[in-house]
Amino acid sequence: MRPATLADRAALTGLTEHARRTHFHLDWWSVEDWIKESTSGAWVALNGKQIAGTLIAPLEDAPIAWVRLIAIADDYASDDILTALFSVALESLQAAGIESLACLSHPDWLIKRLPRLGFTPFIDVTHYRKDDRSIPDTDAPEVTIRPVTPGELPTVLANDRAAFDPIWWHTLASLQRILRDAADFIVAELDGRIIGHAFSDLYSGQGHLIRLAVHPAYQKRGIGARLLAEALTHLLAAGAYPLTLNTQVDNYTSQSLYRRFGFHPTGDSTTVMMRKT
Repeated sequence: MRPATLADRAALTGLTEHARRTHFHLDWWSVEDWIKESTSGAWVALNGKQIAGTLIAPLEDAPIAWVRLIAIADDYASDDILTALFSVALESLQAAGIESLACLSHPDWLIKRLPRLGFTPFIDVTHYRKDDRSIPDTDAPEVTIRPVTPGELPTVLANDRAAFDPIWWHTLASLQRILRDAADFIVAELDGRIIGHAFSDLYSGQGHLIRLAVHPAYQKRGIGARLLAEALTHLLAAGAYPLTLNTQVDNYTSQSLYRRFGFHPTGDSTTVMMRKT
């Protein structure tokens, strides 16, 4: 076991493109990006000079880290490689003060192995879809909705962390990438202060709402509905169809808002698994 380096790029590209047992949750980053940004969060398992497997669980500015990539070469037993990779990764995360490690339970080959690695179910994320172009009327006329600027991202970050539990926190670096790459990134401004934000993107013609957040001190005032209406208007103008989003299964307030805007649950969900470091 050793940390992955940029010299491993070609081998890791081949591994992640061809291995049957892979898990991707790269967010806004590529494999190469995560290796560059994570000096001790990307690991490879070697057999001689051959990479038998890789695990990326970056050290980020949050008490909870995420598994971003797993890939096991087809010629090797996955359980042995996974145990070894997670052992070194967890030791590194613990030394850096990371309290827990989260992982999305997909695909099938990984789901049954996560409990063996000490992961237990934390929360289910349910998937919603909207098939029409209607947008209901919204209030909160005193709020200004506009595109974010790069210099406002630290304020957006603070609001984001006030609105969500640590498992869902973004980093400033992630927000900078989202601003660069997302189809739409807007903020809600009231009395000169940014109090909410939303960003969305297009995937193969589909529009996906990625984030909708309002600072807790300003919730239940129609600001989230204003942000949602503006985000959906932008996606529809871009020709997006259908519109989708994900939310925690116990986030009943958000689900009520999404249903009012014509979203309906698809019946699919993804379990977030967690373990202590």
